[in-house]
Amino acid sequence: MIARRALLLLPLALSACGFEPLYGNRAGGGGGPVATPEMQRISIAPIPERSGQMLRNELRDRLVPTGLPSNPRWRLDVVLRETTSDLVILRDATATFAKYVGDAQWVLIDLESDAPATRGRSRRIASYSITSSEFASLQAEADARRRVITEIAEDIRLRLGLYFERAGG
Repeated sequence: MIARRALLLLPLALSACGFEPLYGNRAGGGGGPVATPEMQRISIAPIPERSGQMLRNELRDRLVPTGLPSNPRWRLDVVLRETTSDLVILRDATATFAKYVGDAQWVLIDLESDAPATRGRSRRIASYSITSSEFASLQAEADARRRVITEIAEDIRLRLGLYFERAGG
């Protein structure tokens, strides 16, 4: 009985201490999870290759969903490296399982001072099956790539949100 009361009072106690959830909506209903006005002022530099385009589009959807910033204050530079390697190799030298690794190093540049404000690295891995059908294997690899790119974009969004929250912007 006492444990139930404590669980019921826990949200009240946390809200009184200034706690705000990282993944939930903001207390004032403002902008969704970890959204700050400064994120709307980030210009995302082009990232080479098709996977880079995919990552840039994911970042734009998450950071600046209203479109390109008219007066950017920040520039996000990202370098994406990808590798694919076989994990399970049978006796006849055929692979049946592989992994896709995406490794993004990023830096947020303050355009007023042209200096790095924060930087980070996001690395994600996804595995996929290799079948006798080449088309199915290519689709499985493309799906692994999409999953990794989406996770990297979300990680960068969360880290930038934390940076801006801590910086007071």
